[in-house]
Amino acid sequence: MTGRAAFVAGLVAVIAFTVWRSQLFTVSRPGERPRPLEVLAESARRPADFDVVLPAVPVGMNHLRDGQGVLLVHYWAPWERDGATQAASLDSLRRLEPFADLRVVLVCFDPFPSVARFVARRRLRLAVLLDTERRLRRALPCPSVPFTYVIDGAGRIAVAQAGEVDWLAENTKQRLAELLQERAGARTRARPS
Repeated sequence: MTGRAAFVAGLVAVIAFTVWRSQLFTVSRPGERPRPLEVLAESARRPADFDVVLPAVPVGMNHLRDGQGVLLVHYWAPWERDGATQAASLDSLRRLEPFADLRVVLVCFDPFPSVARFVARRRLRLAVLLDTERRLRRALPCPSVPFTYVIDGAGRIAVAQAGEVDWLAENTKQRLAELLQERAGARTRARPS
């Protein structure tokens, strides 16, 4: 093999490895504990800009758009460490009375059959959406799995947090309740007297 052929073969190998690596996810490290949600100050929030329709599991479509109330997007995978616990806890949180107006979705990149089996086995009632074409991911990047966004009522990113979340922690519930109250306060101020 000549020097030039070896160089080309090495270059092809580096490019192939880079492409392969870009398709992998960074998953939370073992030993990391779930943390409560950390909400950004209003002055630090940047606008979210998305309007996508994603397939839902087991059937249907779900339209996600910024500025349509408080929206919690949790990028998740059934195979992740503690993925079942995260999904069950988030499902439980969503059913609590103070969070009736909170829209919650789990977003997954896995193929439909494996996600559908998982949802059926676990009897999840929250919306599980498939973003296999990365439509939502273009607007709300997912640098690691799990990753959580909360979009406030004004359509701004209030939370962008990597790792597992302690969904039933008092701090988490309090932060989400505050975001919902911000929206209710904005609606009250917007109404003419």
